Amino acid sequence: MECIVKFCTSNYINGSYEIKEMAEKNPKITIEEDYCLGNCGQCMTESFAVINQTPEVIEKYEELLEKIEVK
Repeated sequence: MECIVKFCTSNYINGSYEIKEMAEKNPKITIEEDYCLGNCGQCMTESFAVINQTPEVIEKYEELLEKIEVK
């Protein structure tokens, strides 16, 4: 289940900050932050993260874990 999850710091207003905080506690997830991940349209409207180079909509930490397990 080890993977890299990138969060856009501009997206934190849409709820991804709390998800990032929880993910940081998981030793199998490497967290990276960037000011812009190039998904500006998505970033303005919904919470998302880039999981192993694939942008994914995530509303809760549990959804992030599910998407990581699928990859």
